[in-house]
Amino acid sequence: MKIVLKREERSLRSKILFIKIIFILFSLVVIWQQSASWVDAGDIETECQLYKERAGSNLKKIDINKATEEQLVALPGIGIKTARAIVAYREAIGGYKSLEQLRLVRGVGDKVYGCLKDIVTVVESH
Repeated sequence: MKIVLKREERSLRSKILFIKIIFILFSLVVIWQQSASWVDAGDIETECQLYKERAGSNLKKIDINKATEEQLVALPGIGIKTARAIVAYREAIGGYKSLEQLRLVRGVGDKVYGCLKDIVTVVESH
């Protein structure tokens, strides 16, 4: 017994198959991007160590009360969004009083703070 599908039924099945393929491809892209961010999150210690090794004895601590966004982005674990958040928070509070206040900035977690505490400093503005 041979089943013959009408043209509309074949067209509908083709559309459903196309949608499934697009959904699978989209899911794979999302998973790939997420896994890439997991790798980056685990590499902050390595990135921090490399930064310190490259600087060597020339490592000069950056004052977060004076640092520009560009200077902050150059630090390990700091992207443009976090750099902007650091500057915005600094402006909102009138300047950092202690290094620990960096923990209050969105994007600065324990690992990033652990790295930055050896690279940045707070010189209170008067």
